[in-house]
Amino acid sequence: MRVKTTTFGKGFWILRACAAGTCSALLLSCTLTTAGQSENPFVGDWVTADSASITIRPDTIIQHQPDGESTTLDKTSCRGVFRFAYETRNRQALTSLVPRQPDLRQKLSDALADQSYTVAELDCDRGDQTYVLLNDHQLLAIYRDGDIGAIERLARR
Repeated sequence: MRVKTTTFGKGFWILRACAAGTCSALLLSCTLTTAGQSENPFVGDWVTADSASITIRPDTIIQHQPDGESTTLDKTSCRGVFRFAYETRNRQALTSLVPRQPDLRQKLSDALADQSYTVAELDCDRGDQTYVLLNDHQLLAIYRDGDIGAIERLARR
């Protein structure tokens, strides 16, 4: 006695295999995209104690003032002098960014307990900014315009 089985043919199995492969590829691409975005610990919104904030993107910084005014620092806004890079800097190099302000240099030294830090450096026109990643939720911003510097703490929003 022969049992009759239902067959859908090769086309059905090929279609089913393609659907499974497509779903797997979509899941993998979503996972890789999410992982790629989270690899850069600087990307996101950061806020200061006085409610000013910055948004760091992979190649741009946007400064937001408490009054709603925003300034984008990128290639077009820095009069041709623009560099944005991610690096690792040691404690000594970071504290030496403000050589003519011993009190500020001491504050930096006190704030930086580790030997090295991941930093985001922005050179724009005549000033520069160095963002020091203290941990997953805190940044220390070092602003310089010539020999004059300032520091500010930011927290992840």
